[in-house]
Amino acid sequence: MTCMISLTLLLLLVDCWQCATAQEPLSQQQQHNAKPSRWLLHDPGFPVDVRISPFGDETWTEAYIREQDDADVLYIPSSLLNVTVVLPETHNLTDVHVSISIFQSTGDAKDTRAMVQGEEAYRVLADTQVPYAKSYRVAIGFNNDKRMKVRVYVEGKAGVVDGAVSDMKMRAFFVRAIDPSPSEAQYYLCGDEDDDNNNAQQSDTEASRAHAFPPTNMPRNLCKQYTMNGRVPIRKWYFDDQTDADRSYIERSYEYIEELVQKARARTRFYYGATDDYMYKALEKYPIEGKHVLIVGSTTPWYEAICIAMSAASCTTIDYNKLRYHHPKIKTFTLAEFETSASRRHFDVIWSISSFEHDGLGRYGDPLEPNADLEAMKNLLQYTHPTHGEQSAAKLFVAVPVGPDCVVWNAQRIYGPLRLPLLVESWNLIDSFGFQKSDFTAPFTVGHQPIFVLEPHVRAAKASEERDEHSEL
Repeated sequence: MTCMISLTLLLLLVDCWQCATAQEPLSQQQQHNAKPSRWLLHDPGFPVDVRISPFGDETWTEAYIREQDDADVLYIPSSLLNVTVVLPETHNLTDVHVSISIFQSTGDAKDTRAMVQGEEAYRVLADTQVPYAKSYRVAIGFNNDKRMKVRVYVEGKAGVVDGAVSDMKMRAFFVRAIDPSPSEAQYYLCGDEDDDNNNAQQSDTEASRAHAFPPTNMPRNLCKQYTMNGRVPIRKWYFDDQTDADRSYIERSYEYIEELVQKARARTRFYYGATDDYMYKALEKYPIEGKHVLIVGSTTPWYEAICIAMSAASCTTIDYNKLRYHHPKIKTFTLAEFETSASRRHFDVIWSISSFEHDGLGRYGDPLEPNADLEAMKNLLQYTHPTHGEQSAAKLFVAVPVGPDCVVWNAQRIYGPLRLPLLVESWNLIDSFGFQKSDFTAPFTVGHQPIFVLEPHVRAAKASEERDEHSEL
């Protein structure tokens, strides 16, 4: 049995591809390592073998996992862990249970040695007991800069000890420090043009086919497209907001949203840190009072709350997934619903905050499409109102991660001097907040998201002449 464990302590069963019972014989390949693990304490004769790896990542072979045994911290660039528990072939074990606990660093100490010695402060994120299975799928959620510890406790009854019937408890206790932050950047050798031509049909099939889980690795036959002919490096940082959509898109009440509205009126930071500050400054210069606003992409109604707080005439949100925001001033649609809805109209203002960088990477169950972000930006033009006479052009506010160009698979893209001009080429850039050209050479981070203000090309000629140097790409 394979189990999925979330930080909300909700236990779900997923496809059973490694079903086992405590009495089931184990193959030689599954036997515990003869070398004692420095991370395991156990009763005599009960050397349980516990392994932690990224969920579904075929590049993490058994040999590679064992190579990591001596590392003080196990680096796993994923929000989903695969925890395997293999019992020894002894004692005719019964009534076996496994407890899995997740702890997150509070950030009081950054030193690796202090962390391993237990000197760093931690808080409990999850602590749950489950029936024995060979493998557990453990969701640890978004974690960018804080390390974690995984604790696995295994307990069972030994039916036979030294040839005699027994009811003795057997226990094993495993603790491992992990760092689930993004991996280092790597440039990929994508193959020659003939390979791409031969794989064109295969690429189309790969992009369109349904996946039980979002692919953990970039398909090699889409390498050239995702890396812009090998010029953009790849980092790994895996998320599954397709399978875990119910937890990624939580239902939000009127009372909760009204609390956010009050925070927005007080110009509080809430969701994206400094990006919220950039947004407030942008709205001072380009107010939305009395305007109809379309918000593209949302997992929490924070920017909807800002929309309400700034006295917009209407706030409409569209997303891949079904949103459940209960507030009379907010309308929500899936993309499919919006295309056939009477609310599909032209808007005065469009916001896309931390959305386009995810498009086409499969994280949210969307098809794999290397240029989905570029196409999405172009498609927004159809939602801008036509301008007449003195009517001002529609405004698009976009926030995406900015830095050295990179694809962080499958979490997001980071837009640098190669990709960012392509993203905005269908629009005229009239202003920016929080952006500097030096961002393109800054150290790696996933969270720096300036606000760019754009207009459709047709009505932006005059504004483009007045661009400040800080807003140029």
